[in-house]
Amino acid sequence: MSVSRIRLTLELKGKGRCECEFARHLAPLTVGSILRALPIEGRAHRYDGLFIYMETGLAVGREKQRDEFKRGDIGFMVANGAVCIFLKDIKGMMFNPLGRVVSNMDVLESTSAGDVLLLASA
Repeated sequence: MSVSRIRLTLELKGKGRCECEFARHLAPLTVGSILRALPIEGRAHRYDGLFIYMETGLAVGREKQRDEFKRGDIGFMVANGAVCIFLKDIKGMMFNPLGRVVSNMDVLESTSAGDVLLLASA
C-alpha cells in the first residue's frame, strides 16, 4: 500500500463487500478527515439511480471539486457530508473526488432503502 493510495472495504451489510481505493492527492483534507473517522457506518440512500450515498457527519469544505464522475468513482458531497458511490456516469453536480471502487461494484447495485453501509480499513 502506498501513502497516496489507501485501500478500504465498503460493506453492504448482509449482501457483500467491495474494495475501494482512495487517492489522497485528489482531495487531501477530505480523504484525511474520512480516514481519521473510520470505521464509518450509516444508512444507504439512493439518488435518482445515479449514485448511492451514506452520510458521515463530517463537515469538510469544498476541495478540488469536479462535476464529472464515472461509474465506480467515489466522491464527497459537501452539502450533507456524504460519501457517494456513482452507479452511472454523471455530469453537472459538484463533489470532492475521493477515489474509486476497484472490485465487486455489482454488490452496490443491489442497494435498497434501509441497507447499512460500512466503510472501513482494508
